[in-house]
Amino acid sequence: MERLLVFVHLVAVAVYLGATVMLGVAIETLGTRAPDAFLRRQRYASFFSAYNPLSIAALGVVVMTGAWSITPYKQGLGPQYFEQIGSALAGKLSLAFLLIMTATWVSFGICHRLVRADQGALPVTDAQLRRFLARLRVAVWLCVLLALIPLWTATGIRIPH
Repeated sequence: MERLLVFVHLVAVAVYLGATVMLGVAIETLGTRAPDAFLRRQRYASFFSAYNPLSIAALGVVVMTGAWSITPYKQGLGPQYFEQIGSALAGKLSLAFLLIMTATWVSFGICHRLVRADQGALPVTDAQLRRFLARLRVAVWLCVLLALIPLWTATGIRIPH
């Protein structure tokens, strides 16, 4: 069961990272051929509508499988848990928390706003869309970085058996 949890954990990380990198690429390519800002926004909104639930679900699976995976080690190590792996894990969890907060901001604070504006057929100018995409571009690549750092950190955590 432990191996299955770790496998699902890693698959969820891969899904999140893959979707977020794809979002970064989509920001640069989706709207390039649309003749006006309104049509470009429609293209982005259709992509964001799929990205938002996928990314949040993947991060939810990462959190749950991570918690379930570490619980047996906490029980087995008892008071030595923090001494042996707790401090390294605390750093990884802090970075993961920062990633989840930033990813939630991307999905609900940025992407969802554009989707709602598109659904309401609100007017949009080229300048507004460019500013929006500039914010999103920075936030997306920050999320990728924040996902890679805990992944890299996790490679150095040695869990005693």
